[in-house]
Amino acid sequence: MNWIEIIGIVSTVIAVGGVLANNRKLRWCFLLWMVSNATSMAIHIDAGIWSLAGRDAAFLILAVEGWFLWGKRNLTTNEHE
Repeated sequence: MNWIEIIGIVSTVIAVGGVLANNRKLRWCFLLWMVSNATSMAIHIDAGIWSLAGRDAAFLILAVEGWFLWGKRNLTTNEHE
């Protein structure tokens, strides 16, 4: 198994952790997705798979947006993680 596959597996495990955290309404799910999406994007750029790198970039931007939106929600509703 080469290093790209190992990093890809780790990225997938991190993404699944993000889904589990999201299912429990934990804001830090977005941090996991940011790491996973950035890692996947780097892999896809290295491989020259630009369509998937673009998808990863979009998901990375959405994860950043989610982090900020959920932060505002917690401030306005006094919810705690």
